[in-house]
Amino acid sequence: MGINVNQLENRDRLKYLMDSLISFIKKVKFSHFWVKNWLVFVGISIIGNHLIQPEYFPLSDSYRFPLIPIIVSILLISLFMAIGEINFQYFKRKYFTEKINTRNLSRFVLSTVVYDTITYVLLFYSINGVKVFNLYELLVGLSVTLLLCFIGVIVVYAKALYKLHRFTSIQGKLKVSYSGKITLVSYEDIAFVYSQNKIAYIIKVDGTSVPTDFTLNDIEEKINGHSFYRANRQTILHPSSIQQVQPIENGKLSVILKPALLDKNAIELTISRYKKQDFMNWFESKS
Repeated sequence: MGINVNQLENRDRLKYLMDSLISFIKKVKFSHFWVKNWLVFVGISIIGNHLIQPEYFPLSDSYRFPLIPIIVSILLISLFMAIGEINFQYFKRKYFTEKINTRNLSRFVLSTVVYDTITYVLLFYSINGVKVFNLYELLVGLSVTLLLCFIGVIVVYAKALYKLHRFTSIQGKLKVSYSGKITLVSYEDIAFVYSQNKIAYIIKVDGTSVPTDFTLNDIEEKINGHSFYRANRQTILHPSSIQQVQPIENGKLSVILKPALLDKNAIELTISRYKKQDFMNWFESKS
């Protein structure tokens, strides 16, 4: 079977489009993370939209360029990338600095897909109207979108998650020196740190105490970003060490630490009224 003139023209048109796209990509500097990923997904969108319906297929006699679907896809991609980034920063701040495991990864991926699903359904009916109910179009579009979102989230954040995993599991140890001895303490094993008689002590979640040659400022700098909070001049807290928080006089807060940590009676700290809101923002985000 021979190829007619229209098919040849469609092939030439598609070849011109792909050559133009490749030429444009070569001119763009790929140093920016989001530029690179956005262009990749735009390319996928162009190819995918050419395969969804018969009239968009390049070799079809009735071929027409799917301009509107591609524009809509690009807008959706940009929106979904923003949703993914916001969700990633939330999980990074609340969960991934602690530990990266299967549970946290699954929650991140699934929650991102759920947010994208809700966004897609709302946009679908915003564009088509609530009275228009085309289940086939909704399901097809949603299935393709969710598949791309699922793949996209894994591809885009795989490297960032791997770096976080290395940071928390491989490099996530504090090298503590004291009287010529060196001890490695995992960040996740630290319940709180306090200073007494110019010596900073690390209290681990099992209740053991590790003296250090560091100042409290030194330790604060080293464990910054691992869910710790400088409560006052003598103490750095982790949420796992806190048993109770309650307001007291003059707008202050009373923070009671778990008594098992030092095998003593419950330790009580006071948070000044100036740091009260900042402390509560930190504590509630880690609870």
